[in-house]
Parts: sequence; structure tokens; C-alpha cells
Amino acid sequence: MDWIARIKSDPDKTLTTIYNDFRPEAIKWMIRDFAVNSDDAEEIFQTGIVLLYDNVITGKLTLLSAGIKTYLFAIIKNKIMQHHRVKSKLASYDAVELLKDTADEVYNEVSKEDLEKVSSALIQLGDPCKSLLELTFYQQMETDEITQLMGYKNNDTTKNLKYKCLKRLQKIFFELTNII
Repeated sequence: MDWIARIKSDPDKTLTTIYNDFRPEAIKWMIRDFAVNSDDAEEIFQTGIVLLYDNVITGKLTLLSAGIKTYLFAIIKNKIMQHHRVKSKLASYDAVELLKDTADEVYNEVSKEDLEKVSSALIQLGDPCKSLLELTFYQQMETDEITQLMGYKNNDTTKNLKYKCLKRLQKIFFELTNII
């Protein structure tokens, strides 16, 4: 079957067919083999369809040496790798990891006064931040456990909230330090 000619002659019908034929398998494949969550998998698949269409229309793809599925899945795999690169860059700035690394170094240098200020800042912070940070640092729970326990959408949501909570805690702590 000449998929390129079909896409050029009747793009709506052809892309709908490709979408419906390969979507379920592609989504399962991304989740199973590449640890992509279902929302991201859906978005990556749709991007793959758009790129397939663009490649045909712009003349970048003029001849398929393999099947349309193989070509589409190659596009998807490249998008997954790009997605993981972006996420790993964001994760490298994760404040929780930074705090864990530096906490051990300065642990012995923390004064009783500073501990009281942190405790006061935590109280002022309130929930859900207070609970989230206590689960992270006092109970040393893993991100996926916290995500499940607190009912967040996914681990990225939990990490993002941890970062925001730490920033708020830091702000409150420094305000207390300047006041006291």
C-alpha cells in the first residue's frame, strides 16, 4: 500500500486510519517500554502523527523503506527520547535532591535557634506543604509513595509541589531570621 500517496490524496481519512490502527499499540508500547505516563504518551503519539504528515507534505518523506508503522514508531521513539532528555534536565534542578545533598554536610552546624525557626516556619507554611515536607524529610518517604498517599496526579506533580513548598519554606525562614 502506498501510504505516502494516500496521505497526499486524502490526508484526513488516511491519517484517521493510521491514528486508529496504531494508537492503542503505540500507547501501550510507550508506557511499557519507556515508562511514559499515559497523558504524555497520548501527546507524543499525536505529535508523531503530525510529524508524519508534515514529512510527507514537505517532501522529507518520499519513499518508505519499511512499513508506515515502523516509520511512525521511529518518530515516536525519537520524541520519547527528547521528552526524557527534557525531563532529566528539569529533574537535575530538583530542589529536594539539592537539599538532601547539603543537609548532611551542614547537619552538625545547625543551631537550636535555627531548628526552632524551621519548626516555626513549617507551622506557618501550613498544609499540604507542611505534610509533604514532613513525609519527605522526617519520614524519608519516596516520591512515588508520597504521590500515592497524598493523591497527586503523578510523581512530577509531587516533585514540582515539593520544590514550590521548599521555596515558600525558605522565604518564611529567612523572614523569621531577619525579624528575630
